[in-house]
Amino acid sequence: MERVLPSAVSVGIEKMIEFAYSFEPYCAPTVVLVPSFVKEGVKSLAQTVGQDVETLEYLLGLLICYPLGMIMLSLPHGKIKHLFSFLLGAFLLQFTIGIQWIHQLISSLVAYAMFLILPSSLAKTVVPVFMMIYITAGHLHRQYINYLGWDMDFTGPQMVLTMKLYSLAYNLYDGEQIRKGKEDRAAKKCADVAVTSLPGIIE
Repeated sequence: MERVLPSAVSVGIEKMIEFAYSFEPYCAPTVVLVPSFVKEGVKSLAQTVGQDVETLEYLLGLLICYPLGMIMLSLPHGKIKHLFSFLLGAFLLQFTIGIQWIHQLISSLVAYAMFLILPSSLAKTVVPVFMMIYITAGHLHRQYINYLGWDMDFTGPQMVLTMKLYSLAYNLYDGEQIRKGKEDRAAKKCADVAVTSLPGIIE
């Protein structure tokens, strides 16, 4: 990819990537939900079945969702269910994309801080813009370091998170409009999915 870019641009991009990667030693200790013996077992299994580790981890992650999803369905609605959902999601991210799960954690926390600080009329624009910039940077990074290649990275889950937080930003705005009696046509149309108060951070 650097061959089609001016050298000054390539150097600048390389420096930004190096800066981002310099945080890796601080992020590595956050991967705590997947024991090392599980990772080693998956590597051994991948060699046995002749499959690459990333694909096998993703497949196993999908299959694990079925029994764990049944457990989640049996839990009563409330804090316990939300905590289980959070831990399950964090485990699956750490299992399938490892240290890169930090992108979901950081972008979620930044978006949540925006929801707390900004009025919903502003957050409905700022949060989606932030999330779109984040995912765009992720895709550009992937194109730069692995042009036309394939690997399992954080951009797949990040796209899902972008859609969810994008929707939440507008749902909160609609909820506030309805609560204040300032319903516009869009708020009325989306009243059934409007959110009147910011959910807890685990939710």
